[in-house]
Amino acid sequence: MRLLTVRKTPLPSCAAWSLLELLVVLAIMVLLAVTTGPKLHASWRLQQLHDERQRLVQSLRFARLTSLQTNTKVSLCWAPACGSANGLRIYRDDNGDGQWQTPEPSLSRWQLPAGLRLQFNRAAQIGFNSSGNTAHAGTLVLCANGVASGLSMVLSSNGRVRLAEASCA
Repeated sequence: MRLLTVRKTPLPSCAAWSLLELLVVLAIMVLLAVTTGPKLHASWRLQQLHDERQRLVQSLRFARLTSLQTNTKVSLCWAPACGSANGLRIYRDDNGDGQWQTPEPSLSRWQLPAGLRLQFNRAAQIGFNSSGNTAHAGTLVLCANGVASGLSMVLSSNGRVRLAEASCA
């Protein structure tokens, strides 16, 4: 039986990357990160806005349907007077005065994530009467820090919501 002998030859010296080639590749990666980073961050913030707008629309629909089902006035309030510094509270307005008091049952609370703000072109509260209508028709705009355009919800007097885009001032 004959054994095969394998001759080992050293690898050529040109198989490794030079320092210059590594620096060029690193510079290209830095340029790509610098140009796409802000766009990725803005698209992430816009997706977060979409998610929070859907939660807000669900809260509006919940308040309206609860007012229809229980035949009582249900309100959404996002003022500090309602105990909601950065979010909103949905409560059943038993005494009908349009103000939240501690004995009135809180149906739900929603806290805005950091960096988002809610603007309404009316008061700091929306109330639905027992037939699901509201006297607070207007536009709610959800804005994020660092994003020029926001997402709006146009609330009609019959309690319906229409979605649109808006600018944040």
